[in-house]
Amino acid sequence: MTDHALPERQLTTAGIMLAVLLALLPAVAVHIWFAGTAWTLGLLAGCTLALALEALALRLRGRDAALRRQDGSVLITAMLLLLMLPTTLPWWQPAVAIIIAVILGKQLFGGLGQNLFNPVAVGYLGLMTLFPASPTMQSSFLPSQGQTWITATMVLAVLAGGLFLLHRRIIGWHIPVSMLLTTTILFYGLSLPLNYSVMTLAALFIATDPTTSPGTRTGKLIYGCMVALVSAAMANWLSYPEAVACAILCGNAITPTLDQTIRHNRNVWQSREKR
Repeated sequence: MTDHALPERQLTTAGIMLAVLLALLPAVAVHIWFAGTAWTLGLLAGCTLALALEALALRLRGRDAALRRQDGSVLITAMLLLLMLPTTLPWWQPAVAIIIAVILGKQLFGGLGQNLFNPVAVGYLGLMTLFPASPTMQSSFLPSQGQTWITATMVLAVLAGGLFLLHRRIIGWHIPVSMLLTTTILFYGLSLPLNYSVMTLAALFIATDPTTSPGTRTGKLIYGCMVALVSAAMANWLSYPEAVACAILCGNAITPTLDQTIRHNRNVWQSREKR
């Protein structure tokens, strides 16, 4: 049994998505408090755009596009993207990232549960590819000298949401703990710049996506460590948000291999034990 099999039996897909949306509210509240009205309006516009794109894609695929039929996952994608991107970007750049995430990252593969790569990472890196200077712009309130307490507030808000998901057993501890510990050790040891708020957001909300992460406990531990290692390797050339987005896509790419290898080895071991 995989780690995310239990919550899927207890909750509907819409129920799980609602729990994740609730878990994101503390981080959203911190952004609203410090970034102000413009970011709030951008959040509402981004979520509306994401819902409209999902409805359009469903209609083109011959599916029911009614709002009541949508599972809410596209809202999570939009919110995570806006939480990762600098708050100073012009409104149309987050919109481009959302379009890439929803269309290329999600619907092109067939929708929820079918995508190989995490839509948030796809949208972020897609925007970086089209506008290389945009994602590296300094946020209007995240971290700068004399403002470490603001970063700490953001980290605590994300951690609060992550603990809520852990308590509800929506996510397991394996990916967040392995990724956070390995990232902290590597970046401190190598004296690399680290964005703590993005690190916690990626470890608790993005890397733990059940569709694109391994289904076994061992695979999750390996996956979390690998994401940290790849992000550290790329940190000399990319900012941390870009590096961790690339690392998550690399982890997504090897997830099927991890699952097949670990389950195969487990079956071989169990067959030998029965002899």
